[in-house]
Amino acid sequence: MAEHKLISYLFLSLIINSIYSKSNQISNSHDPYCKHCCQGQPGLQGTPGTPGINGIHGTNGLPGQKGLKGDDGRLGPQGPPGRTGPQGPTGARGIRGKKGHKGHPGDKGVHGEKGEIGLMGHVGHKGHKGDPAKSPAKVAFSVCRTSPLGPVMEDTTIIFDNIFTNIAESFDTYSSHFICKVNGTYLFSVHLLSNNINDAYAWLMVNGKHKVPIHGDHRSGYGTGSNTIILSLFEEDHVWIQLIKNSSLLNDFSTFSGYLLFEH
Repeated sequence: MAEHKLISYLFLSLIINSIYSKSNQISNSHDPYCKHCCQGQPGLQGTPGTPGINGIHGTNGLPGQKGLKGDDGRLGPQGPPGRTGPQGPTGARGIRGKKGHKGHPGDKGVHGEKGEIGLMGHVGHKGHKGDPAKSPAKVAFSVCRTSPLGPVMEDTTIIFDNIFTNIAESFDTYSSHFICKVNGTYLFSVHLLSNNINDAYAWLMVNGKHKVPIHGDHRSGYGTGSNTIILSLFEEDHVWIQLIKNSSLLNDFSTFSGYLLFEH
């Protein structure tokens, strides 16, 4: 509808311009000089007419020629890393490397459960007869004193001069010391009898050290004293009975005995 109005308007304008142009030509053809004497002063300029309606858009022009290739632009910033791609195929086996250093031992593992008892094995062949077993050593002694002793003026070893038993000859009759020849555990017992004037006070000695005392009190008339001890001895250990200063013994009721219980 708007296009029809525009066309009508343009057509009307062309007709008016054509009529105006012919009128001027007729007036000018009568007297070319008339206009110099008959025309008055030019009138004032009229007000501008209203703007015409915008024309129809023209058709798109033809595409231009392809421009020249521009210079390379600057390198842009690095983009974010892409997603991890799928794993590639396994490569060929490489050359075997050198043997590495020995690692540190790992932590001790958890103790496993006890397994079931296995089946009983077959009875083996009878072995060869072994060497005869070594007979255990036998060591024992028992001695007494046959005569009175004391009162002594200093600590004195009691000499037992009567030998009842001396198996393995471990009791030395000269020094009255028991001298160990077989490493083992021994039992010793001592019995002393005092007179009615002085006490019988003595010590069982081991290598010069006091171990257990023996005391017979004279105030009971003839006092007796005894003691027992078990000792672990080694070769060349010495055991004896030592009477203390101012002590006395009566007679052969005083004894000293010992024996080997078992070897080490």
